[in-house]
Amino acid sequence: MYRKAHRGMSLMDVIIGTALMLIIFTALTGLLRSSIQVSALAKDRSIATTLAESQMEYLRSLSYDSVGTVGGIPSGSVPQTSTTTQNGILFTVRTFIDYKDDPADGTGAADTNGITTDYKELKVTVSYLLSGSTKSVDLVSNYAPLSLETTTNGGTLKINVVNATGSALSGASVRIQNTVLSPTIDLTTFSDSDGIVFLPGAPTSTQYQITVTKAGYSSAQTYLRDSTNQNPTPGYLTVVKNQTTTATFAIDVLATLNIHTYTPIATSTFSDTFSSGTSIASFNNTVLTTDALQLSGSPGSYPPAGSAASSPIQPTYLAGWLSATATTTIPAGTAAKYHIVDGAGTLLPDTALPGNASGFTGTVDLTGVSTTTYPILALSADLTTSSASSTPQVNDWSLSYLRGPVPIGSIPFTLTGAKTIGSTGVGAPIYKTTVVTSTAASGVAPLTLEWDSYGLSLPGYDAVEACNAPSYVLSPGSVNDASLILASSTTNMLLVSVSTSAGGLSGATVTLSRTGYTKTVTTTACGSAYFGGITSSSGYTISVSKSGYTTFSASSITLSGHTFYAASLE
Repeated sequence: MYRKAHRGMSLMDVIIGTALMLIIFTALTGLLRSSIQVSALAKDRSIATTLAESQMEYLRSLSYDSVGTVGGIPSGSVPQTSTTTQNGILFTVRTFIDYKDDPADGTGAADTNGITTDYKELKVTVSYLLSGSTKSVDLVSNYAPLSLETTTNGGTLKINVVNATGSALSGASVRIQNTVLSPTIDLTTFSDSDGIVFLPGAPTSTQYQITVTKAGYSSAQTYLRDSTNQNPTPGYLTVVKNQTTTATFAIDVLATLNIHTYTPIATSTFSDTFSSGTSIASFNNTVLTTDALQLSGSPGSYPPAGSAASSPIQPTYLAGWLSATATTTIPAGTAAKYHIVDGAGTLLPDTALPGNASGFTGTVDLTGVSTTTYPILALSADLTTSSASSTPQVNDWSLSYLRGPVPIGSIPFTLTGAKTIGSTGVGAPIYKTTVVTSTAASGVAPLTLEWDSYGLSLPGYDAVEACNAPSYVLSPGSVNDASLILASSTTNMLLVSVSTSAGGLSGATVTLSRTGYTKTVTTTACGSAYFGGITSSSGYTISVSKSGYTTFSASSITLSGHTFYAASLE
C-alpha cells in the first residue's frame, strides 16, 4: 500500500516564522507602549484639571471683598503661586485675579457711574512638565459682587509695553511692586495683545515700582530717587484716587557686539648666523664651521659644488613679504648665490621673483611675492669652487616680512550707552548701561547689549585703526563686529573714521590743523586716520577729501583725551 510522506518544517520555515512572530510582537509592544503613554497623559491632565477646578471652587467660596492674591491687585490671602506633587509629577498652580470694567455701563472715562472696578476676573493656571514639554490647564471665571458695584477708593495703573519702534509688544513680563503699602504688593503679569497691562483698583500711593522684562529682550523699569539719582527717569509711579496712571516702557530684542583687539602690523625677521644648525633643513656637500656655511671637506679636498636650505619660514598672520639678504665671503675662484624657494623647496619662478633662477648675492626685494600663492618661503644657497683648496662662505642670511594684525587679549575697555536713567543734583547724567570688561585671551569680547549708541574708552591704549569705529549704534537683534588695532597710549589722540554709504573709505586725505600745527594722514583700508600725541586744545579743524567725492570740513573742534570722530563723504 502507498503511504504519503509528511514533510517536516525546514530551517527556512522556522526562520521566516520566527521573523513574522517578532514583527507582530514588536507592533503589539509599540501599540501597548503608546496606549500606556496616552493613558498617562490623560491621567496627568485629569489631575491638573481637578487641581484647577478645586482652586476655582475655593476662590468662589470666599467673600467678594476677600478674593485677592498675596501682593496682588486686588490684595488678599490667596498665594499667587503654589505647588503640589501628585502621581510623581510636580504641578504648579498660579492664581491671577484682577478687576474688570464692564462695558455695559461704559468703560474708562465714559463709565456712567465712574466706577471701573465692576467685577473680578479669576484665572487659575495649572502647569506641569511631561516628557520635557510644559503642559497647562486654564480656568477663567468672573466673580461679581452680590450688591451694587462699589468704588475701591483706589486708582488705575495702565502699563503700555512697546518695542524700539513704538509698536505694541505682547507677552512681556510686568512686575508691579509697592513695599510701603500694607499689605505690600508684588504682582507679576503679562502684557496683552495690545501690549497693555490694565490694573484697576490699585491702592493710592507714590511708590509703585515697575519692571518690564522678556526672555531675549532688554529690560525697562522705574528708578528710586536717592542721594545719587536725584532726578530719576522714570521715577516710581503715583496712583491717585479715581485717576488712571499711564506709563510706557520700551524693550526690544538684544543685540550682539563682538569687540576684537589686535596689535598693529609690524616687521618681523627670520635670521640665521649659523651658530648652530637648528635653522638648516638640509645640507648637500656643505657644513657649518666657525659660524659660517661652507663646502664640506678641508683645504685641498673641497668638492666643486654644494648647497643648503633653511627651515621653512611660515609666519602666522602674514601680511606681506619684505626682503631677503645674505652676507658672504668669496675667495678667488669661488662663488655663492642664494635663492628663494617655496614650502616644498621649489624655486620661485622668475615670473614671481625676477632673477631668482640665477640667484642673488645681496638684498632682494620680496614685496611683489604673493602671500596667497606663497604663504611659506625658505632660503637656499648654492656654493661652488674651481679650486679644491678654497671654499666660499655664507656668514649669515635673513628674510623679513610684515606680520599682523595679531590678536591681543586681556585688553580692558569700557562701553557706555547713551540712554540715561536720571541725573545728579547738579544735572550730571546717569547712564543706564556701563560695561567695564576686557577681551579674552583670544582677543575677543562677545557682548549682549540693548539697542543704544555706545561710546568706547580704552585705558592704556590708543586705537590707531578701527573697522567699525565707535560710537557703536546697535539696532535690536543686530550682530555687530568691531576690530580695533591698538598701540601704546598717548594722553590726547584723535581717530577720524571716514566713510561713505558703502562703508569705510580708504585713501582719503585727512588734515588736522590749528594755529601752529598741521598734519595730514591718509586713511587705511578701514577708513581710519590716526593722530596721536596731539595737544589738548580748542580750535582744531578737520578737513577730509578724496578725488571723486565731496569734501568734508569741521572747525572749532575741542580735542582732549581720546576722541573718535566720524566724517562722511559722498
